[in-house]
Amino acid sequence: MYSKYERQKDKRPYSERKDQYTGPQFLYPPDRIPPSKAIKWNEEGLPMYEVLPDGAGAKTAVEAAAE
Repeated sequence: MYSKYERQKDKRPYSERKDQYTGPQFLYPPDRIPPSKAIKWNEEGLPMYEVLPDGAGAKTAVEAAAE
């Protein structure tokens, strides 16, 4: 006897498990959300958050691909 929450073997055949993460939604990684704050650490080891101006966050996917 076992609980339905216990770990169980996946009953699907290998061919079905193999192509679980295929398809158009997995072709390209999603665009990253640009950060709105920068973390700077002070002398005491505590984080200080600095608000970034608009557009000063992470590079866009097009800029990263160009490099």
